[in-house]
Amino acid sequence: MTASNQSMVRHDWTAEQVSQLFHLPFSDLMFQAQTTHRQFFDPNEVQVSTLLSIKTGACPEDCKYCPQSGHHNTELEKEKLLEIQKVVEEAQAAKDKGATRFCMGAAWRSPRDKDMPYVLDMLKQVKELGMETCITLGM
Repeated sequence: MTASNQSMVRHDWTAEQVSQLFHLPFSDLMFQAQTTHRQFFDPNEVQVSTLLSIKTGACPEDCKYCPQSGHHNTELEKEKLLEIQKVVEEAQAAKDKGATRFCMGAAWRSPRDKDMPYVLDMLKQVKELGMETCITLGM
């Protein structure tokens, strides 16, 4: 997004204007969304992202929809937090296949304090590959 386009982004919506958007017919809302999107982005470009589970199974939460929960028999094998080098190798392989964003998810309610420096180093090393990153670690 260019600086001139950023100045066009609105932050002054009234409740009435937002309500009007919510009440638009779906096709009209999609048309408006596409029109706005085309002002800021190449309409034919798609970002390729890759998701990797860096810690799988046995999450103590019971989110009902999630196969990572330890509360349900999903036949998922519990795995410890992946080693940083393995994650970086997976990120590099994703980049080599055209991904520009690498997302990592972990089956945690919340990471422990002792895990955070490790996870942050993992994130840093993936970013050093020149990729956008995102990470979901529970709460």
